[in-house]
Amino acid sequence: MKETAKEVGKKLLEIVRLIFFIPAGFLAGTIVKFPLLLVARIQESMFGLKMDSWGTHLWQTLIFYVVCFLASIYVKPKFLKSKYFILAWSVLLGFNAFIFMSALPNPPYSTPIKIIIDAFAPIGVLIYLIVDKQNDFLKLSKTNNLPKE
Repeated sequence: MKETAKEVGKKLLEIVRLIFFIPAGFLAGTIVKFPLLLVARIQESMFGLKMDSWGTHLWQTLIFYVVCFLASIYVKPKFLKSKYFILAWSVLLGFNAFIFMSALPNPPYSTPIKIIIDAFAPIGVLIYLIVDKQNDFLKLSKTNNLPKE
């Protein structure tokens, strides 16, 4: 009886992980974003580089999405293959790029370069993590996908 309860608990945990692997990635990225804003403030006060420049926005966005993807990989359920992980994030980032690019002709909140960074930097980070064979963050190699004994 205890074995079945443990199995049901494990299956339920995997379902919860399936539901929350993308939101957990965004939450981790948001948590990291606050120290990044502090670093940008220090950079502005010490070096005179504007906090709202496109360069600062670029490195903050890149770090934000690296943390998002790595946290999402950590939370992703075991049964979800890497190609489906990439597909889920690709669909989400496609919608993200579409929404940001639709605001490009008449930017309500930002400059056009920041909108382009918001639209395409996440896609670049995901492509980098897919192509990076040395670190294999997304666990795409055959040796990382073998079941553990």
